[in-house]
Amino acid sequence: MIDLHSHTTNSDGTWTTKELLMKAEKLKLEALSITDHDTAKSYIEIEKNESLQNIFKGKLIRGAELNCTFDGIKIEILAYNFDLHPIQEWLGDYYTLEKNRKRLIEEFYDLVSICNEKGIKIENDLSYNPDIEYPVDVIYNSIIQFQENRKIFTEEQWKNKALFFRTCTVDKKFPLYRDFSKQMPTLEFFNQLIHEHNGKIFLAHLYKYQLDNHIEYLNKIVDKNLLDGVEVYHSSYTDEQIKTLEKYCIEKGMLMSGGSDCHGEKKKDRKLGIGYGNLNINKMIMDNWNIDK
Repeated sequence: MIDLHSHTTNSDGTWTTKELLMKAEKLKLEALSITDHDTAKSYIEIEKNESLQNIFKGKLIRGAELNCTFDGIKIEILAYNFDLHPIQEWLGDYYTLEKNRKRLIEEFYDLVSICNEKGIKIENDLSYNPDIEYPVDVIYNSIIQFQENRKIFTEEQWKNKALFFRTCTVDKKFPLYRDFSKQMPTLEFFNQLIHEHNGKIFLAHLYKYQLDNHIEYLNKIVDKNLLDGVEVYHSSYTDEQIKTLEKYCIEKGMLMSGGSDCHGEKKKDRKLGIGYGNLNINKMIMDNWNIDK
């Protein structure tokens, strides 16, 4: 069993790098990838600390989950097996605390402007602190205070903040859709950067994006040769979705990846290795990755 999608306290997980490695070893995972959002800090930690290098006996695959856009839609990609130092240097420079705060504040005021333009009611004195909250969360919590807004959204969007967020970043017909390409790199950029540094790129959790046609969107990316593979196995997928992506990758000659997307105690029911109990990913999917480090 392997898990190629997991998070630590270096992004939004609750386990430290050491704790995650210990959990993986306890499960006797054959391979693990720590894929923190927009950083590879865990691998720097491991490189500098010999005691961390001796915890996990399976194969540790260098990884990161990177936010980017394609066709005006915010997506995430899983980058694997890249050269550590040049990639982490770029990520560390692009995602400094100051630059991240500036981007989040810009996002907040963009969303406020969209609300005002579309006649979506929010509190007049709405404030935002980029150090403790995300812009969409603040806007969502304000929107649902006013029942007159309810008619603008579907029942699912109104009741589910996570769905609201995904729709806001993906669905161009959504009232609060915002083009994130001015806030983060494009997939085209990461395709060049990661490949220049000997890595591979996989599209993460396709079915989490609120798209009208997931395979059609995937085809647009594949037709431009912007992916090495697809995350075929994920905790959120149904059996039918997994079978669809398995068949897709076989037919297109693409690599397969998969993982729990474990965040430690943050999402307790999404467990390392097995997800919601629906995962048991075979190491054989990595046989044609052609990696040796």
